[in-house]
Amino acid sequence: MPLRTIVVGGGIGGLSLARELAKLGLPAVVLERAPKLATVGAGIIMNPNAMSVLEANGLAACVRSRSAPYLARDTSDHRGRWLATRDYRPLYADGRLAVGALLHRSHLHDCLHDGLPPGTVHLDTRIRDLEAGLDGVRVETERGEIYTGDLLVGADGIRSTVRARFFGQHDPVYLGYRSHRFVVANRDGLEHFTEFLGRGQRVGLVPIGGGQLYVWTTFNSPVEGRAWALESVGALQALFGRFTDARVRRAFAELPSTESVVCTDIEEVRQETWARGRVALLGDAAHALTPNLGQGAGMAMEDAVVLADELAKADRGEQGVEAALAGYVARRRPRVETVVRLSRRVGEAGQLSGPLACWLRNRRVRREGRASARVQAGLERLLAWP
Repeated sequence: MPLRTIVVGGGIGGLSLARELAKLGLPAVVLERAPKLATVGAGIIMNPNAMSVLEANGLAACVRSRSAPYLARDTSDHRGRWLATRDYRPLYADGRLAVGALLHRSHLHDCLHDGLPPGTVHLDTRIRDLEAGLDGVRVETERGEIYTGDLLVGADGIRSTVRARFFGQHDPVYLGYRSHRFVVANRDGLEHFTEFLGRGQRVGLVPIGGGQLYVWTTFNSPVEGRAWALESVGALQALFGRFTDARVRRAFAELPSTESVVCTDIEEVRQETWARGRVALLGDAAHALTPNLGQGAGMAMEDAVVLADELAKADRGEQGVEAALAGYVARRRPRVETVVRLSRRVGEAGQLSGPLACWLRNRRVRREGRASARVQAGLERLLAWP
């Protein structure tokens, strides 16, 4: 009998793992508490490493069908004065990276879900009990359904139920700033991911295909603060009033109300142990990171590839399940820790608020941007997969 995996969480990580296992002929069941797959969350940046995963598992064409290519990233100051451009096109032309994609998160979810065998995902499923023993795992739902398998994977996000149950309660760490996300019409016809650096604030404009523009913000905010400026569109515009570039102002003006704006604290999960016995954590449940490199999805998808590979070895009798999970952690941890650290560092620089500190940061961004060969070498090291 093939190795059976129970995945808790039907987000990007859980669906990706189920896809990778299905490719290998290994059955998986995905249990998701939401009554339908996520349609919120605005846009998502699929960096070249994430697209390499999708190229290998056959879902890249679906994702690209309703997306914009990630060609370059322009950085400007809060007034719109250009500082630097990271151009990915030479790396794509040389075949050194898969072409990145910019798209709506709901489309990615649809592609991942549609790539699974029918009946894999069980929506509106709330868990009552989780058990893991020497011989297998067992999940009981609030409806009384019982699922059994050989291992349990928690892909249930930053506030993971699986993590709390088997690894103890470890609260995410708040990093001092928060974010808005929303989608509006791309009235300016932007083709490149364009970010604006302010003082303790940033704004990003990301074309995601279909004439749409994904807008994200970050803003410094004390942990106890809850001032999201969502009383009105005018209040949100006022919060980011220092950004005087016409493209930013037009993007905010396209927002009809603040009802669709997604608001999140910027947090990390600093979890020491990702696997214990027949239970493993994947994606944000194991290592939620800041969004500054757009690598949340990429890290979860890479996790899925490596974990599926280790489980295939266990299915062939080359190692036990516990050894497979240990192998997964050993292979993933160095890569993830590097990306988490880099992403945190980018966020720290982006959230600087002192006038002198911001001026020095902007000067550094401009200077480093001139060294195009060095920039592209760094991008290749970060974004090449496998």
